[in-house]
Amino acid sequence: MHPDLSPHLHTDECNELITRLMQCHKEHSALKFFGTCNDVDRDMRQCLKKERLDKRERSKQHAAEMKKKLRARPKEHL
Repeated sequence: MHPDLSPHLHTDECNELITRLMQCHKEHSALKFFGTCNDVDRDMRQCLKKERLDKRERSKQHAAEMKKKLRARPKEHL
């Protein structure tokens, strides 16, 4: 199962692969079940995985920066 394939959620590289996969499915409506589009699908999944891992790493870095900022603030007395 793929994540949401909406164009605004992905890079240009992945969007091109998504478009190629959709086109392959349209052109080979029956043969897609026998692996005709598997190479394009594999490339697309690899691209989506790379995007996901990059986003995950950026999120980790952002969280670390936020923790550092919060710990650096002087403690206020209540």
